[in-house]
Amino acid sequence: MRKSIRFIHAADLHIDSPFVGLKHLPSQLFEKMKESTFLAFSKLISIAIKEQVDFVLLSGDLYDAEERSLKAQLRLKKEFERLAQAGIKVYVIHGNHDHLGGKWLDLDWPGNVHVFSSKQVELEIFSKGGTPHAYIYGYSYPSRSVIENMTTHYQKKDNHSVFHIGMLHGSIEGNKEHDVYCPFKISDLVSKDFDYWALGHIHKRQILHERNPIIAYPGNIQGRHRKEAGEKGFYLVAMHEDRASMEFISTEEVIWEDVELSISSLTSFSELISECQSAIEQFRKNQRSVCLTITLTGAGDLSRSLQSKETIQDLIDALNEEEAEYDPFVWVVKIVNQATDSIEKNPKLSSFFNDLHTTVENYQSFEEVIQPLAQHPLYRKYIAAFTLEEQKQLLAEAEQLIHKELVEQSEVKKS
Repeated sequence: MRKSIRFIHAADLHIDSPFVGLKHLPSQLFEKMKESTFLAFSKLISIAIKEQVDFVLLSGDLYDAEERSLKAQLRLKKEFERLAQAGIKVYVIHGNHDHLGGKWLDLDWPGNVHVFSSKQVELEIFSKGGTPHAYIYGYSYPSRSVIENMTTHYQKKDNHSVFHIGMLHGSIEGNKEHDVYCPFKISDLVSKDFDYWALGHIHKRQILHERNPIIAYPGNIQGRHRKEAGEKGFYLVAMHEDRASMEFISTEEVIWEDVELSISSLTSFSELISECQSAIEQFRKNQRSVCLTITLTGAGDLSRSLQSKETIQDLIDALNEEEAEYDPFVWVVKIVNQATDSIEKNPKLSSFFNDLHTTVENYQSFEEVIQPLAQHPLYRKYIAAFTLEEQKQLLAEAEQLIHKELVEQSEVKKS
């Protein structure tokens, strides 16, 4: 009969992320952002100790870059030492960002830390009271780009009295939303007859397979830009003989949020500013620091003024003017303008705009359209494949541009 185990599954810490895109923040807020990845990991360690877990799994990209800083390593070592004092083991694999072919000043880790080999898939036995409780299998990247399907090298060692856990940093084969490393099929992982697959690389929390085995991405522990919105953290996992449970626990120090505001009923910029401020205050009530993206939607009289980039930037500056004085803060990082002129003024265009929106929503020929451009050597050298999210954003911008041009031309003809 297998013994019960409890562990934390985390990944993609990206300790010491530079947050280059936020250097325009006031200095005290920027320092808080740079410190956020460290604080999020420290929160994870405190919870591990409080919950008295058996071990912590870190499934790759502990650091943000292959040339990891001494500061990042020392902070990580300090947290590992806290776990060592509590008798908690740590199992680490390295991924594409922190592969073992990088350059850094090598530090000795505490004895409770095991870093898996980059030469082959390695088996490490977790024992408690002299009795094996889990077989943990892992592999670290020897270089940034590992494009082989490594699942063939994960071979289950026959032992029915322990749990079998695989640690893998990679993505589903054919996934175009992220750089594909260590590609795998879900069926590959299921066929290994493990109990749990602790995945890393994808920053969006998701469970790919709910049982026999559980296959999960915990996401990263701290969002770093507006595409990593919402709560970030790790899974607390409990495994028993015939059942398993998972609890997501958030760790982010600063959360990235999105809000949509319609301009349809607004007649002045004062009203727009008031609506934005009301949204900001709602987030402030949650007592957590927020990097906020405001998307303006709807159709109304303010839309033409909002076409100016200078106007949008002035609005952002006005909303952020005194925000550096707040702790926690709510900082508007971006305003996305999707507002349009009221089609009520152009009833003949209404049907066309509806058809246009339907076409954009169901458009499937993106790759075909850019194929001539993609064949150019400069394009192939400098531009990565567009993710699905980026494709949708480009299509939305194209729809907005067509909408704007047609409305303006219609008004010209009327005059």
